Amino acid sequence: MAVVDLQLLVQTLLYFCIFLSGFAISIPVGVNTIKFDGMCILYAVFAKGDGISKFRMQSSSRANCNFPVYTSVFACIFYGLGFGCYNAYAVWKSRANQSIGSAMWVMPFILINSTLFVMLLINACMISVGYKVFCDQLKEYSDTFTTGDYARLLTVAQIACWTACLLFLLQVAVGILRFYRNRRLRQSPSDRERIGQSEPTA
Repeated sequence: MAVVDLQLLVQTLLYFCIFLSGFAISIPVGVNTIKFDGMCILYAVFAKGDGISKFRMQSSSRANCNFPVYTSVFACIFYGLGFGCYNAYAVWKSRANQSIGSAMWVMPFILINSTLFVMLLINACMISVGYKVFCDQLKEYSDTFTTGDYARLLTVAQIACWTACLLFLLQVAVGILRFYRNRRLRQSPSDRERIGQSEPTA
């Protein structure tokens, strides 16, 4: 039975989970924006109505919705799919050559994944806080309202965004483990023997 690099396999699975989470973030936020005629309900404020309606909603900046959508598309969907496929190919090749996993670059991806973790953390905070502000404002003007699809969609987006944060954090942790493992594997026994046999110079 072929043996694969376990740490590389774990990172591959994490990348594909990140890829899926990107859809669960971008689609709900985007659908909500479309349903509200292009208005972003995150951080939206309410004012008293003109007699016909009890209150009016004033949309917040479109950037509050665009940032989570674009970030999840590029940081989760494109990045997760690209490096998921790249790592999957490396896992497949490692069945024949166990040294492939230890020869791959790791440190640049630790830095990239750390940066993306921070971006997804900002995303998660924007969605969670923005949704809470929207609900608090809505409750001030109406005690009787029915939560529609927007509530379910934003709940899904929140869960997916915090999950993506956790996945990127795990990517960083596994990347650090791989970095120290690879550095240890590069110190081969023959190298240590040559160092021990060398004459002292001082």
